[in-house]
Amino acid sequence: MEEIGELIGKGFGTWKRNLSLCIPFLLSFALSMLVIIAFLAAFLLTAVPLASMNSTTVESVEEMQELFSQMEESTSGLSLQQVIQIMLLFVMLIVLLSLVSAFFTAGAIGMARQALEMGKSDTRAMWSAGREHFLNMFIATILMNLMTMAGLIFIAPGIAILPRPLQAEPQAVSLLVLGVLMLILYVFALSLALAAAPYALVVDKIGALDAIKASISFFRYNKFDVLVLWLVVVAIALGLQMIGGSFSAGEHTTYQLLSVITGLINILILSPLSTVWWTRLYMDRKGLLLVDDVRQPW
Repeated sequence: MEEIGELIGKGFGTWKRNLSLCIPFLLSFALSMLVIIAFLAAFLLTAVPLASMNSTTVESVEEMQELFSQMEESTSGLSLQQVIQIMLLFVMLIVLLSLVSAFFTAGAIGMARQALEMGKSDTRAMWSAGREHFLNMFIATILMNLMTMAGLIFIAPGIAILPRPLQAEPQAVSLLVLGVLMLILYVFALSLALAAAPYALVVDKIGALDAIKASISFFRYNKFDVLVLWLVVVAIALGLQMIGGSFSAGEHTTYQLLSVITGLINILILSPLSTVWWTRLYMDRKGLLLVDDVRQPW
């Protein structure tokens, strides 16, 4: 069994030898953008009929502001049928984006597993794992989101006793602050307990509920390692955001440029690297890795 520092170092080496591990994340981002654009166009056609527009071209900031003003006027008088259509479009958008994310998350883990077992990965592992596990990954994501949302019960009492209209009622504020703190602790603990669920699902080839149970059991026996790796990944992500913010303070153009660069670093480096780390941690602690990191094809 590898020490967590050794595991992180070897995982970094695996990522360097398999830079193609970023492909699932690139495809997920690109396809998600296409889905969003398509649904945005459908929304505009539903909520803002083209006939209500006085101009079909936007050549200046003033015209853009006028266009949004026209959209606001058009959407203010939506019929019930249009509201239902917009709600259905929104639900469909969330479902499609979740399915896209589930497919490529499973595919990325499949590629990471192949890289750890065989030394090299290819996109065939991505398509294979994506097709086999995307539905279970989608269901697992829904279950985990519902478990996270259940934490809102901690702030419900504080919200319930807030006076109407809102005032600085000491008892209500104290109860609300306590509820928020408990919610933060709950979400933190839950994120650690469920961190291995996607990897258990793909590596062990199990269902959504079994993956969640396996993740909780995995965390129970590997608390320190899970906590350390979680902190490493979060620290790197926050570090990138802080660096970008410090260099671009007060300059909107620079901020936008650094935001793009930070996003690319997350997609090209951090996401595939963290996937390798988590996959390696799960496989190593489950006894699925050999010393030389190479096994027979799965």
